[in-house]
Amino acid sequence: MVYLTCLCPTEVNSVNCNTSWKITLFMDYKENQDDILKGGDVVRLFHAEQEKFLTGDDYKKRQHVFLRTTGRTSATAATCSKALWEIEVVHHDPCRGGAGHWNSLFRFKHLATGHYLAAEVDNDTAPDQMRSKLRGQNGLAVYNLVSVPHGHDIASIFELDPTTLTRGDSLVPQSSYVRLRHLCTNTWAHSTSIPIDKDEDKPIMCKVGCASIKEDKEAFAIVPVSALEVRDLDFANDSSKVLGSISEKLEKSSITQNERRFVSQLLRDVIFFVGAQVDTLEYEFAKPDRERQKLLREQNILKQIFKILQAPFKDTGGNGAMLKMEELGETRQAPFRHICRLCYRILKISQNDYRKNQEYIAKQFPFMQRQIGYDVLAEETITALLHNNRLDKHIAEAGILTFVSLVRKNKECRFLDYLADLCVSNHVAIPVTQELICKCMLDGKNNDILIETKLVRTQFEAEADFEVDDGDGDRDGDGDPQREPRYSYDEEFDVILSWDAGEKNKSLRDLALGSSENCKEDVKILDYYRYQQDLFSHMFLDRQYLAINILSPQLDIDLILRCMSDDELPFELRAAFTRLMLHMHVDRDPQEQATPVKYARLWSEIPTELSIDDYESNMSKDATKESVKIKFESTIHFVENFLADVSCHKNSLFVDNEQNKLTFGIVNLGRHLIYFGFYSFSDLVRLTKTLLKILDSVPE
Repeated sequence: MVYLTCLCPTEVNSVNCNTSWKITLFMDYKENQDDILKGGDVVRLFHAEQEKFLTGDDYKKRQHVFLRTTGRTSATAATCSKALWEIEVVHHDPCRGGAGHWNSLFRFKHLATGHYLAAEVDNDTAPDQMRSKLRGQNGLAVYNLVSVPHGHDIASIFELDPTTLTRGDSLVPQSSYVRLRHLCTNTWAHSTSIPIDKDEDKPIMCKVGCASIKEDKEAFAIVPVSALEVRDLDFANDSSKVLGSISEKLEKSSITQNERRFVSQLLRDVIFFVGAQVDTLEYEFAKPDRERQKLLREQNILKQIFKILQAPFKDTGGNGAMLKMEELGETRQAPFRHICRLCYRILKISQNDYRKNQEYIAKQFPFMQRQIGYDVLAEETITALLHNNRLDKHIAEAGILTFVSLVRKNKECRFLDYLADLCVSNHVAIPVTQELICKCMLDGKNNDILIETKLVRTQFEAEADFEVDDGDGDRDGDGDPQREPRYSYDEEFDVILSWDAGEKNKSLRDLALGSSENCKEDVKILDYYRYQQDLFSHMFLDRQYLAINILSPQLDIDLILRCMSDDELPFELRAAFTRLMLHMHVDRDPQEQATPVKYARLWSEIPTELSIDDYESNMSKDATKESVKIKFESTIHFVENFLADVSCHKNSLFVDNEQNKLTFGIVNLGRHLIYFGFYSFSDLVRLTKTLLKILDSVPE
């Protein structure tokens, strides 16, 4: 073994036998400066006048080069992985790179596709003011920037023209403004307002032209890109290619066991790449990396994920599909089920708090809904996607019916929770989805999946002894007064739940007692009932009368108040009833928000002395509101007593999280009762003192 030493302090190992390898100098170590534009640097080209990045992307199965329009406030923040270009400094030796000089020749390699920036004649007759100006009076030919697959094409060579006076043999600073001159056609790149994607509702791809006349303001800023961003793009790009090849093999049913293991590991790597957590399937991920989420969509990883989810179940050759969805539950198909679960996990992470990814994934709703119920995390992904998102246009009746069928099949609380999530977005009701769920859940044929609530009255006989006096003070031989038994009738009310089409019945208190003793059946029924009540609350939100009118006769004010105030019931269940009271009975017609005190008044309208009683006596009373107020007297009384009781327990205040949920529900209910004018001014002052007492007890 011999050692070859370069002028630079680098040691190269070699052997003394003939090989096909050749060592060629790429760049002199003196040229390796951070602030100089070099071969191998990755940059973005930002058009200074238009404030748009030069981008390369596929449109209608053809590669285009364009200036990308953005809706962001700051155009420089609208970075895209498809706007990365690798600098190549042209030399006679194609393997040579080095630093770029102003008199050097350059190529721009599109990093995502490997294509090169070039120019060709443009015969588009679309009118454009800038193009007409730069074409000149002689009607010279005009060109536009395009993408070519090979770097040896002479049409891919450009020169950089400085925007300030400088020597031609000086080095090009890495962050500088340049004008692009196409060498072959002797034309200068310029912006246009001609859309490439003119068939879209909002075109964002503006053609980049080339004309013989140079315009000073048609300059690009060279924006350096960090090595970490380039590595992320390389990983995403390579992953997309591998996943694409795997999906093709799945379609042809030609995937091997080793390839299944490999794709499973790659999917885990993608999850770590975006979410960076320990457990790829179960662990709740932290906030994902937004730039890496974007890469999944831009580099078509999400597209390949959907292909993998579809490929095994698609009949492409006429010989039948490789798998059927029903077979995923079998032990022998566990590897494919695991691959599907990993795919849905990636979809769930990629859409988290990222609107563009959410809209992209939502287009696949019809397909995803067909995979609900097969333990591949499809339902969890759909629910996460719709949580606090107005994507209701993608929700159809078929999707709701799928969830309802899963409720019937599994009797699991999570499916009720999914339906509740579909009703609202950011605590605001989605009326269209509410109506669909209401029609499906409250249809008579689905009564067997709901637990019915009844208030049953029971009369019982109570015996009591009464003294009997005949008027002469006669007593028995023992001197005691005579006693005669008398009977009175009393009654008690009990909340009874019935399920399985009325075949099973049990009181709510007995269920709560069994649940506290960890009776599995009682725990399951009580949890299911609580989730059902929460679903009803979401269905009633923002006065959805289609649901309110159907269920309010069954769940009247008296029944709900009994459950709210029953200390033997769990706090979470009582909180669920509190929300029912609010959305079913309080926040509905004829209640309207009371007009607050007018702070802007004339001095002549303000009396010199005023008491609370005088203030209330001067207020006109609404007969309708007074009649409704009678129905809520017991509820108002309960709210005040509950809050007063909370204020008295300073030592245990806010210690129990489950009790806190109930307390919050009661406070929220009281807030709405105040807004709807059910409290007089004196009552409000009294309630305020109680609330201040509670706040005063909170430790700092």
